[in-house]
Amino acid sequence: MASNENDLCADTIVALGLTAHPEAWQADTASVTTSDVSLSNAAVELLHGLVRQWLNEFQILAYVPLRTRVAYDDLADLTGVLPQQIRRIVRTTATAGILCEPHPESVAHTPLSTLLVKKPSFLDAVNFTAETVVPASLRMAEATRLQMRHHKKDASPYQIATNCSLSLAAACEKNAKLHRRAVAFQRLITSGGTSAVLHILSSIDLEGLGKAIVEVNAVSTAVAKALYSRSPSLWFVVQVREGIKQTESRLSSQRVNSLSWLKVQSRVPGTPQNETDAAVYLLHLPDPYFYGSSSEHAEICVAELRAHFDLLRINDKATLILIADVVPDTCGSSEAEARLQDLLLLQLGHDVVFDLKRLKGLMEFAREDVDRITVVKQLSSSRHSLVAFLLRSSKGSS
Repeated sequence: MASNENDLCADTIVALGLTAHPEAWQADTASVTTSDVSLSNAAVELLHGLVRQWLNEFQILAYVPLRTRVAYDDLADLTGVLPQQIRRIVRTTATAGILCEPHPESVAHTPLSTLLVKKPSFLDAVNFTAETVVPASLRMAEATRLQMRHHKKDASPYQIATNCSLSLAAACEKNAKLHRRAVAFQRLITSGGTSAVLHILSSIDLEGLGKAIVEVNAVSTAVAKALYSRSPSLWFVVQVREGIKQTESRLSSQRVNSLSWLKVQSRVPGTPQNETDAAVYLLHLPDPYFYGSSSEHAEICVAELRAHFDLLRINDKATLILIADVVPDTCGSSEAEARLQDLLLLQLGHDVVFDLKRLKGLMEFAREDVDRITVVKQLSSSRHSLVAFLLRSSKGSS
């Protein structure tokens, strides 16, 4: 169901092309004129996104009853917005499936707008797109000029757009609303994350490795629950990154208190791993999105790798499965989305592409003083940009 919901709301993330549908930019130059190319489609999508942000700002969606229609005049009384303006906005969003006019003088919900009301995180993502991502996109040229002419390497498009010296990561620490919206945006544009992880793990016999699994830097319990449904003999410790707002962690804890096979913890990335007796560790490398620069992200990645390499020296029977989202080396169905994610990181001040070469370099750097850790297998897929490495202590695998 979650996958269908995310698919239904995919068109709410416009951000100058962050929908990651390359076909929208393809044009047959032999049969179309310049004005026909799908830049116009991108402009329409962008306008729709900004209008949806307006709907949220004036609580239009919330004031429309979920199961019946409401007159424009009544909606105007509730919101303080002129009815003719609401009507023009609604008729625009209706072309994208958000709200409808069952009668010329009234408005009602559609399945998509109902979902936006029931899932506030989708509107948070739209707001982040309109207020943060789009302005940063429009300042990319200015940031490049400052970096070239004035050698201001720390002048990111995000900082220029927000007129703030803080990185997005630092700003999120000070602003709970910004953090919530940034998290919602990132989770929605990477909505294939759980299915991609499950796909890449499908070729591994987890039960054959052992029964106890620790999932590190998880964003939810979805992966653990899916793996348990396949193999009920497994039990899990899910470690959510401390610093991500704890709403989901609290909800997860409340739901799993009665589950003997699942425990949810909070953990700071880079600190020693306190679960030392498990058979398998699923280590999601920290997402660069919530770090202020490529160097800051590299530092925390190396710290995480070393923390778990140290663990393998203690528990030499364990298997570490390192999972990371990288920009792929070769063209494939996942490249467009990965390149757009990389462009977003560029706007946030990351100066180095996080590709497979970068990941392997960080792994080698972290292994410099841990010569007994060996890579057993590397896994990847053309369907997504995730890669996985199986690592073990050479002592344990001998």
